[in-house]
Order: sequence, then structure tokens, then C-alpha cells
Amino acid sequence: MDITDYTKGKGEFLKAEDIIQNPAAVFLVTDHGNIVENKFGNERLHLGGEFDGQCKTFDISSTNARILVSIHGVETKEWIGKSITLDTYKTRTSDGKMVDAIAVSELQ
Repeated sequence: MDITDYTKGKGEFLKAEDIIQNPAAVFLVTDHGNIVENKFGNERLHLGGEFDGQCKTFDISSTNARILVSIHGVETKEWIGKSITLDTYKTRTSDGKMVDAIAVSELQ
């Protein structure tokens, strides 16, 4: 029995595991997003869209945001309808753990 659908993350936020499980899928931007403050007091860009047929929120790091801006400009309204190709990479958390993170590859 293939349990791929059962093991997929069901949450609202796009996770690195989503990309690892379906590397061919892209994130389709469906709204202009908003800036929110996370639990650490840092501002983050939350961008709504679709990934692998599910509505997801992409919590975009400032590094990924700079990449998107360099490709398509500072106005997120212009990103609506665009597809973002994503990849993953390993990064170290503040407590020293190695985890997978999301990297923007391209905005089409």
C-alpha cells in the first residue's frame, strides 16, 4: 500500500518535507502576502499559494525574499500567478541541529 498521501504534511505552512516528497511541484503564488511578526519578534513575509494541489502559506526568509525581489521586483502583487521553483538545503538551527530548509530557485 502506498501511503504517500497519508504522510504528507497537512498543515497550512509549506515545509521542506513537502518539497522533498514532491520535488517536481512548484509553488503558485495566489495572493500578495503580508508581513507578520513571528514568535521571536522577527518580521517574516507570508505568501499564500498552491503547492501540490493544496493551499499553503510560504513563510519566506529575508534571503529568499531578496532572491524573489531580484527576479521579479519589490511589488508582491506582481508575483500573483507566478510559479516559484523551490529546492531544499541543510542548515543549522540556533541549538545546533541540522534541519532541511526551503530555498527559492526561480520565479516563472
